[in-house]
Amino acid sequence: MRILERIAFVYYDDKKRFPALQKLCPQAEFRFVKDLPAADALREAAAQGVLLALENRKLRAAVLPLRDAPGARLYVLPYDVRSAADPVGIDLSKPRLDYMETEITRVCNLNCRGCCDFSNLANEPGGKFYDYDRYVSDLRQMKKLFWGIEKIRIMGGEPLLNPRLAEYAEAAREIFPDSDLRIVTNGLLLSGLSADVLARVKAADCSFDISNYPPTHRKKAEILHTLKNAGVACNFSVPMRFFFRNILEVPVDDPAPAFNNCIFTHCHMMGDGKLAPCSYAYCISRFNRRFGASYPETDFVDLYAEGLNGWDIRQAFSQPHEFCRCCGSGIIPFRWKGGVHSSDAKKEDWQIRRSFINTTLAPKAQRLVKNAAMTLRARIQKKQ
Repeated sequence: MRILERIAFVYYDDKKRFPALQKLCPQAEFRFVKDLPAADALREAAAQGVLLALENRKLRAAVLPLRDAPGARLYVLPYDVRSAADPVGIDLSKPRLDYMETEITRVCNLNCRGCCDFSNLANEPGGKFYDYDRYVSDLRQMKKLFWGIEKIRIMGGEPLLNPRLAEYAEAAREIFPDSDLRIVTNGLLLSGLSADVLARVKAADCSFDISNYPPTHRKKAEILHTLKNAGVACNFSVPMRFFFRNILEVPVDDPAPAFNNCIFTHCHMMGDGKLAPCSYAYCISRFNRRFGASYPETDFVDLYAEGLNGWDIRQAFSQPHEFCRCCGSGIIPFRWKGGVHSSDAKKEDWQIRRSFINTTLAPKAQRLVKNAAMTLRARIQKKQ
């Protein structure tokens, strides 16, 4: 039996999409919801087959009440991140991860001072790129742990330096058809991408997040023209004139203050068989090698560990973890500067010096603006 014929109920949150949904599932009963479906009604309907045609951001919370629902048949159609009208069946024995980024290129053409991924220090034995076959294997292992991932961001370094860029996007889309899939780039190399690469990125329902550094801002019109002609969606960040120091010179005992105050909590990073709670924890080995430091390099989950499940990972990543002891409770801004290669970099580009302002006033200020900053970031990251 085709998937669409197994759907008895369709929950949807956008009345403009009703005609298309009715054409897709003419046999189904349609239920409009402004926010999330009522849990009891959804559990009852799921036994007969339910399609959730909701905004992508709502799906994780909508599905959660059905975790232990016997015989539930559930499909999702995150219409705001997919052009294809293909419902995705989900395995309710697994959770959905909120966010994951993955670094397909370790080096960068900008070499920003104080890069949060330490890309200007990158000198991995494995080379410049995330091995493609390993990348696909790791994504498939993630699929064994999570039914979906709300947002996947393909990053660097500068991902456009990877000659197989389109393949990485296509693999992510094939394995996680539910995801809001984006390539994060400084945009300076976009005009050099072939029409074929851009067409394949578009076909994968993948958009570009453009980090608006000063050199990028000067080429904004050219970048927008290139993407508009290719029909690829994009999002330009606010102008990035400042970076932030975030690593403590001396780790503290309690990881909770930094975790609770972090603006970038839940920025999980996958690579080389690992899933780390954030990019700092994943990439800190570059800093250690360059400066002879000893920050912990073991704050990650081995994706291939026996007995591992997605629920345990979500629980572990939802609370303070080891590397949080190394992060400041208040990030310290400094003016952006590019062209800072490893030989020119200083540990002070990342480290927070102990002072009253840095360790007392900055954390208080960050607590006050955290919610507003996260709301603003979410709005900015909507596709333009």
